[in-house]
Amino acid sequence: MNKTVDLKNKNEMKYNWRSILAWSLLGLAFLLVVIMTFMRTPAQITSTLSIISSQLKYYFLAIHIGIFLLLVTGIVWKRYRNQIFFTIILILALSSTIVSSVYVVIPNILFFGVITALILIAFISKKLEFDLENARIVDWMFAGVGFFFGFWYLHWVEAPIALNALLYSPLGGVNCPTLVMIAAVLILAKKPIPIMLTTFVGALTIYFGFFGMILLGAYIDIALILCGSYLIIKVIINRITTSRKKGIIRLLS
Repeated sequence: MNKTVDLKNKNEMKYNWRSILAWSLLGLAFLLVVIMTFMRTPAQITSTLSIISSQLKYYFLAIHIGIFLLLVTGIVWKRYRNQIFFTIILILALSSTIVSSVYVVIPNILFFGVITALILIAFISKKLEFDLENARIVDWMFAGVGFFFGFWYLHWVEAPIALNALLYSPLGGVNCPTLVMIAAVLILAKKPIPIMLTTFVGALTIYFGFFGMILLGAYIDIALILCGSYLIIKVIINRITTSRKKGIIRLLS
């Protein structure tokens, strides 16, 4: 009996140390992203994002079409929904990592690379699943905001903006539309949600929402703040619920 308890305690300690290390690395990555985004002026950032959006607009059109078809298929086709939704966010994160690498946008390479790794880890460990039939109305509301402004992001495109944003907004290449779309998909993930992935995406989405609104005049980024905040709230509620369940199990055991 004592040996079993000791082994359980040792395993819990190992898990705690791994968890502390992982969270520390995520925190460091987030801090580096914040520091690096302030190393360039708003004018420089605007120029870079406008160039990316202009030069890759047909690529972004293909991303729009592909992600839209996958999204519709995933909603309708329940049997392969997990794989399809996983593919959506993996394409977005991996595509943005590659685009950022081509244009040498260092902070984007860092955080989109981390998001790509976290998506793969969550899927492989079977902590990324979707159950749309039991999703709440409020989940669909916030996810809908993310999907809408992910596909129709009103910045970094040429006039006529309303039309070109629908076709060529830099989804899968630039921070804001990509993050809000990934956040929208994660909002629909069922419990137990992938805590590290959800927290990291939520925190970045909120950060870039405020960054875009305050420094770049992208007031549409209020959508990022809404979706990111809701994602973080889901993490907190999930954590509280999980802790209560563990407490009840311990009392009964």
